[in-house]
Amino acid sequence: MKDISKERRKYQRYDLETKVHFYVKDFNLVTKVKFRKLNNKKDAPMAKEFVGISRNVSVEGIRFCSLKKLKAEESLFIKVYLPKSSRPIPMVGEVRWSKKVISAKDKRFKYDTGVRLLTVKGKSVARSIHIDSRYNEPWSIVLESVFGSFHKILHKAMKKVKRPSPGAIFKAMEES
Repeated sequence: MKDISKERRKYQRYDLETKVHFYVKDFNLVTKVKFRKLNNKKDAPMAKEFVGISRNVSVEGIRFCSLKKLKAEESLFIKVYLPKSSRPIPMVGEVRWSKKVISAKDKRFKYDTGVRLLTVKGKSVARSIHIDSRYNEPWSIVLESVFGSFHKILHKAMKKVKRPSPGAIFKAMEES
């Protein structure tokens, strides 16, 4: 019997709670293909959009919680909305797992879903994975897209603060 409790992660997870929107792509249909360039407001693979909250992110994946049960191997188009950013980060990935959890607040069923990301901003995640020379840690376009913008916000906030302390920095970030 397979031990499913064994750790199978290749990369460390970083906690991240932010709003996530996603669409489920349906590849089970045999269809005729027509295409045209779309403007950004209409670039949606499916009509139905679902909302979730991210739980963590890694070099090549994201985990989020939503009311939607997803199946392993379903393809998703995901938009991640970061605080202080008006533009979402577009991602495409494949569901690896989805499991039911019970919300402690409202006792409703929710689903935690793990997604292996294939592209971020149209760029290959697999090709972007490397060891960061400064910190000697695995890095990718996933982490750069999420934490790179946070780093810019933090850097901007620190310039405004005369004596850096966590409270002063977070206050400056909120005012930005």
